[in-house]
Amino acid sequence: MVQHTEQVLEWPVLIDCLAKEASSSLGEGCCRTLAFASDLHSAVIQQQETSEMVHILQGPHPLPSLVFPDIRNVLARAQKEGILEGPELRDISLVLGLGHTIKEYLQIHGSTFPKIRTRSLNLQDLIWVKQTIDSCIDLNGQLRESASPELYQLVRKSQGLRQTIRRRLETILASQEYEDLLQGQYFAERENRYVIPIKAERQQAVNGIVHDISSSGATVFVEPRHLVELNNSIKFVDLEVAQEERHLLQDLSSRVAEHVSAIHGNLSCLADLDCLMAKARLSIKTHGSPILLNQEHCIDLQQARHPLLALTKEQVIPNSIRIEDETKVLIISGPNAGGKTVSLKLVGLFAMMVKVGLHPTCGPDSKMALFEQVYADIGDSQDLSNDVSSFSGHILNMIALLKNVESSGEPTNRDALVLLDEVGSSTDPIEGAALAEALLTRLCELGCTIVATTHYPSLKTLPFRNPHVRNASQEFDMVTLAPTYRLIDGIPGGSSALDIAERLGLDSTIIQSAKSLIRGQDFDLDAIFRTLQNTHTRLERECEQAQYLRQEAQRLLEEAQVTRNQLKAQEQEDRQRYRKQWQQEFSKAQRHLNQIVNDLKKDKTLLKVKSIQQTIGTLNQEILSHLPNNQWVSSEPLHEGDLVEINALGTIGVLQESLEGKRQVSIRVGTRTIKTAPSAIRRAIPSSDNKPLSGQQQLSGRRALPTISTELGSPASNQETGLYQQELVIRGFRFDDAMEMTLAALDHALVTQAKYLKVIHGQGSGALKTGIRTLCQSSPYIQSFRAGDPSEGGDGVTVIELR
Repeated sequence: MVQHTEQVLEWPVLIDCLAKEASSSLGEGCCRTLAFASDLHSAVIQQQETSEMVHILQGPHPLPSLVFPDIRNVLARAQKEGILEGPELRDISLVLGLGHTIKEYLQIHGSTFPKIRTRSLNLQDLIWVKQTIDSCIDLNGQLRESASPELYQLVRKSQGLRQTIRRRLETILASQEYEDLLQGQYFAERENRYVIPIKAERQQAVNGIVHDISSSGATVFVEPRHLVELNNSIKFVDLEVAQEERHLLQDLSSRVAEHVSAIHGNLSCLADLDCLMAKARLSIKTHGSPILLNQEHCIDLQQARHPLLALTKEQVIPNSIRIEDETKVLIISGPNAGGKTVSLKLVGLFAMMVKVGLHPTCGPDSKMALFEQVYADIGDSQDLSNDVSSFSGHILNMIALLKNVESSGEPTNRDALVLLDEVGSSTDPIEGAALAEALLTRLCELGCTIVATTHYPSLKTLPFRNPHVRNASQEFDMVTLAPTYRLIDGIPGGSSALDIAERLGLDSTIIQSAKSLIRGQDFDLDAIFRTLQNTHTRLERECEQAQYLRQEAQRLLEEAQVTRNQLKAQEQEDRQRYRKQWQQEFSKAQRHLNQIVNDLKKDKTLLKVKSIQQTIGTLNQEILSHLPNNQWVSSEPLHEGDLVEINALGTIGVLQESLEGKRQVSIRVGTRTIKTAPSAIRRAIPSSDNKPLSGQQQLSGRRALPTISTELGSPASNQETGLYQQELVIRGFRFDDAMEMTLAALDHALVTQAKYLKVIHGQGSGALKTGIRTLCQSSPYIQSFRAGDPSEGGDGVTVIELR
């Protein structure tokens, strides 16, 4: 039964494909003799080994190609004290070298591939044996002249004698004495002795030994008498060379014999690695994936493709197959040639693949149960030689199957996958359907997991009578009248036999006649199945479209949000840049006006000075009111607790009271309170770029602007109380930022006609204090400056008096 299952599932075909991926004959042999894992742990380890090898092949440091010869017979002769030839010793050297390379590789990268490293722990490094062989045998399998001093001397002697005899032969060929005797101007070797070609009719004229005659009989190869002694010397030396070579080969063979067992172990390990590499190559070629294995009879294959189809076709329709929870029987229905048998074989092949470490051709999130036995009854079991019909053949297979399953223990311990193609066919449809239902029910009771295909309507309705049975169907496109090869889970499918026959060209009158002969109930049931399938297909496509539209809408929303944020940031940046530019221009004009005021003061025309100052103040307010604001302004009425900006100062604070009926309102800025007219403030909406922080404004969303506190209600500064119209806090800022802030504060003080500016810089390293006071010495707008009194903050404060 097991052999029959492997044949009908085309397991040998898959193994042939695997064996072709091996690089050596021994690796190919390992592929053809793979043993099925007997437990879940072994199967999981084999999956992990294949996964590691896939990573090695696709990684930056792949293993060398495992091409090596089969030296088992050579090792057997060495073990029996036989003398190995040069090519055989070269092959042993290749195997030893490859073992050394693999061992070095695993020492470097083994921690990344622990399963393969464990598999290769018995690999022994016999590099010194390889070096001994390589010192005597070259890559062509020939003994090197340097293999021993004796061999080197003998080879040199042989070469010298040969050069001597060749010179003599060349002299003979050039002499007039042999001019009429020679058949050609060349010499040859016969039986390792040098000879010259003499015309057959003139051989008596040459004193020598005849060694050969040409096929035409026209040439006789003669060794001249005066060359015999020299040829004898060469022969003797060659015998000595051969004897020395034999001694060397015998010594090398003895060294190999001492390590036959270790070399056998290395050979077996290399063959296993080559087989594992073949598994990895097959996984890469078929886009296979390691999947989760279980012993709970759970099958959940996602995007599964038949491995043999994946090897031969570029495009294979993927399907999902699920058998889990209470489901024990999956009944697949649908049209002929729609892919039912392919789905059946796919499940069977996957069940076998995971037991030998092959990656199934499905998604990585798939699950597969590890079945102890896989039984399949697929195809025609007819045997005319034994008078067995198709139906009889199927029944005999079922009898054998039931015996095997019933003898394997209690139902709770049975672990078998049963695959039945067209169960109950080849007989009367009514009896066949009844027999099929009874058989499926019995196998389910015995604890088997069953996948069956059928055209019987009664089996398609079995899930409504048995909670352990579920339907699936191969889709049939009613528009093109062709199968789509897609498997639909949960609903039965119609056979569509008449539709297929019509598409193939059968006479329409026959089709109509057949439809009229079908009993109404069966015809209606088949129509219901087709309607269910069409509805499922339509809903599935609509869901896919809705999913696509939802993803597209989400993408567009995210793009719109990014664009909105970019535009908002750009607008804020532009507003700040324009505001800074306007303020710089305004400050420049203000300094110019102040200079005019100072000149007027020198003229001591007090009335004119006050008039100009009043005009400048009015102009200041008007210009400041037109400066662009860098906040988002709302038209909603202001309430107590709202965040507001004082237009003239560019300062953010919190409104402390309602605006109704007030000529001045209080605004808290940090720890100070400012009073100003309601018309001089506006709403400031907090954002990531503008939030009050301890009375300070944020700078570019990262740092806070200096606090410039202003008592607008007091006409002048009061030095005695330590209160000043303007205060600047630069403590904790970088030097360059602090200098820029001070210049801006000076500009602001000049604009608001302040007399004093208090700069709080702290002690720190003293860099800010030195910088501020150096600036005060060089500024034309500063009349004087001093360190603060103890009540004002001491040396951590600089009080500036403006001109």
